[in-house]
Amino acid sequence: MGRHIVFKCPQTGMNVQHWFESADASETSHTHVSVPCPACTKLHLINRSTGTLLGEKNR
Repeated sequence: MGRHIVFKCPQTGMNVQHWFESADASETSHTHVSVPCPACTKLHLINRSTGTLLGEKNR
C-alpha cells in the first residue's frame, strides 16, 4: 500500500502533494528519493519514512 505525503517546497513555500508507491523490503527506512516538484519544477529529496526534505528537521 502506498503513502500520501504533503511537503512544503523550499523555493516557493507552497504545499505540494506526492504519492509514494509501496516500498520494497530491500529499501531502508531512511532512504531519500527524488521527487519532482510541480510548484518550482525542480527535484527535492524526500525521506520515504518521515516525508521530510533532506536537511529539514524532523517535525
